[in-house]
Amino acid sequence: MKSTTHPIYKDYPEQPYISPKRDLARWEREPEEFPYGVVERKQMIRTEEGLLPGDIVMLWRIHFGNFTTKTWIPEYFEYRYGVDSGASIEFLHSLGYIRKCSAKESLSELNMNQLKALLKEKNLPVGGKRAEVLERVMEEISEKDLEEAVKLRKWSVTPEGSEVLKRHGEIIRKHGPKNL
Repeated sequence: MKSTTHPIYKDYPEQPYISPKRDLARWEREPEEFPYGVVERKQMIRTEEGLLPGDIVMLWRIHFGNFTTKTWIPEYFEYRYGVDSGASIEFLHSLGYIRKCSAKESLSELNMNQLKALLKEKNLPVGGKRAEVLERVMEEISEKDLEEAVKLRKWSVTPEGSEVLKRHGEIIRKHGPKNL
C-alpha cells in the first residue's frame, strides 16, 4: 500500500507515513479529532542504524515478549511517529533486530480453548491446569504438526536488537516510561 505525502512535511528529511485510509481533508479541518496532529520533524531523522524513532519504539514494544503477528498496533505509530507499523516490523526483521518465533515458542500466546483443540485433534487428554495442558501440547505434538496448526507467532528481539535499545534509551524515555 503506497502512503500519501503532505505539503506540511515538505522540509522534513523524509516524509512521514500517512495511511491512504486517512481522511486528509478531515485531518486538516479537524486536527483535534486525531490523536497527535502533525508528526514532529525530529521523528523523521534516522539514527546511525537507519532507524526512525518510531522503529525504536516498535522494537521496545516487542521486547516485552508478548507481541505477536496478531497484536493490535496503536495508531500513534502513524500519527506520532510517522511510520507504517507493518513496514516497521518488516524492516526490523530484515535488519535482524527481531525474529519470528516458532510455533512451539509461540504456544504461550494461545488460550486454553486453542491449546485443548490441538490436543483433541491428536486424541490426547485435554484436562488439567493451563501449565499442564501447555506442557502436554509441547511434549506430545511434533514441531511439524504445530507449525501447520498454529499460525500465530510471537516476535522476539534478538541480541542485536537489544543493543539498539540500549543505545537509544533516550528515545524510549521521551516516548513515555521514565524508569529504564
